[in-house]
Amino acid sequence: MKKPAASSGESATGHAPSDFPDHSALIGQSFYIYTRVRTRVAMAIVAAAIFARYALGMQRFDVAGFTVLAGIIALYNCAAWFFFRRYRDPDVSVSGGLLAVTYGAVILDFLSLTAAVWLVGGGRSPFTAFYLLHVMVSCILLSRRAAIVLSALAYSLFVLLVGVEWSGIATPPLRVGAAAGEGPLTGIYALTLVIVYGMFFSLSVFLLLGLTRSLRSVERRILLANDELRRLSQQRKDFLHIAAHNLRAPVGAVSMLLENMREGAAGAITEKQRDWLDRSLKRLGDLTEFMINIQTLSLLETNIINTEFTSVDLAPVLTRLVEDYTDVAEAHRHALRLEIPEAVPPVVGHERLLQEAIVNYITNAINYTPDGGEIVVRLLYQEPMVRVEVSDNGIGIAAEDQARLFQEFVRIPGQGTAGRAKGSGLGLSIVRRIVLAHGGRTGVESEVGKGSTFFVELPALHE
Repeated sequence: MKKPAASSGESATGHAPSDFPDHSALIGQSFYIYTRVRTRVAMAIVAAAIFARYALGMQRFDVAGFTVLAGIIALYNCAAWFFFRRYRDPDVSVSGGLLAVTYGAVILDFLSLTAAVWLVGGGRSPFTAFYLLHVMVSCILLSRRAAIVLSALAYSLFVLLVGVEWSGIATPPLRVGAAAGEGPLTGIYALTLVIVYGMFFSLSVFLLLGLTRSLRSVERRILLANDELRRLSQQRKDFLHIAAHNLRAPVGAVSMLLENMREGAAGAITEKQRDWLDRSLKRLGDLTEFMINIQTLSLLETNIINTEFTSVDLAPVLTRLVEDYTDVAEAHRHALRLEIPEAVPPVVGHERLLQEAIVNYITNAINYTPDGGEIVVRLLYQEPMVRVEVSDNGIGIAAEDQARLFQEFVRIPGQGTAGRAKGSGLGLSIVRRIVLAHGGRTGVESEVGKGSTFFVELPALHE
C-alpha cells in the first residue's frame, strides 16, 4: 500500500546553512547596483534638459532647475553608493543602519522624481511612468510592509501633483511640448513619448537583469549548499546504521555474561557485588534502548518502510499494549485504562513503528506521573483522522517547554519523578518522525500540575 502524503501542518525542522545571505545582505548588494544606476540617471537628466531646450526648441524648459535637481540626486546617491559598497559582498555582516539608509534613499528618489515630473508638466507628464519603476524596485528589494508603505507614498505624491494643478494652487512650469496638451498629437510630444518610454523600458530591463543576476548567484550558492547537506545527510545515515549494527552484538554479549555472573555461574557473589552487577545491567539496558532508538532513526531515514505499509487496526494494538504495560503501571500504583469506541477505521502504516510511538507515550506517562496516578489511553475517530491519546494526571509541562518536546536530544529539566525519567531525549523526536512518515501529526496539551495529553493523528483508511 502506498505511503500517505506528509501533512502540511507539520514538517521536519530545518535550519538554513550559516553561509546563506539573509534579506538585509541582499538589500545591500542590490542597492549598491541601484545607486550606480541612479547616479548615471542624474547625468542623463541634465543632458536631456539641454537637448530639449536647444535641440528641440523648448525654450521654457528649466535647464537650471533640472541641473540643480540632478546635482541633488547625484549627491545623495553617491553618498549611498559609498555606504552600500561595503555590503556588496553578502558575506559581510549587516549593520543596524543599513535599512535606515535604504529607506531614506528610496524616499529621496520618490521626492526627486516628483520634482522632475512637476518641471515637465505635472500629472500629465509621461514621466509619471517612472513612479511604477520605483514601485517595482521597492517590491523586489524590500519587505512586503515597506513596499506597501512606499507604494502608498508614491501614489500620494502623484495625487498631490494632480491636485495642486487641478485646484489652481500652482501651475507646472511646462504645460505643452513634453506634456500632453489640447488638440492633436504634436511632433515634440510624440518624440517625448518615444524617448521617455524607451528610457523607462531600458532602465527596467537593466535593473531587473541586475537583480536577476544577483538572485541567480544566490541560487547557485543554495544549490551547492544543498549538495553539501545531502552529502552530510548520507554520512549521518551511514553512521547510524554502522553504529547500531556494530554496538548491539558486543553490548548483548556483555549483558549476557554479567547476567550469568549475577546468577552465580562464576561462583558465589556478595550482596555488594550483586548491587554493582544490577547497576551495570541497568546501564547496559539503557544503552540497548538507545541503540534501538538509533536503529529506528536509521530506518526512518531510508525508503525501506515505504514498502512495508499495510492496513493497521489500532484497536487491537492499543489493547495489547495496555495489557503489556499494566504490570509496569501497577508497580507505581497507577491505574492504566483503555477507552475505545465501537467502530474506528484502520490506518495505513508500519505496525511496529506505530506501536513504538504509542509505547513511548505510555512509558512517559508512567514515568512522569507521581505514584498513584491515572493514565488513560484513548482511540478516537475525528474524520478524516484517527486519533490516539495518552492522558495522565501527572506533573504537566510548562507552555514554554511544550514547543521543544519533540526535538532531538531534548529533556525538560526538573520534570522527572522519583528518578524514573531517564533517557537519551530521542523518544519524542522519534515519535514525531514516525508520525510524519505516516502523513500525520503529533502534539501535546498540558498544564503544569494538572497533567498532560499527548496525541497522534493519522489519516484514516477508507476501503
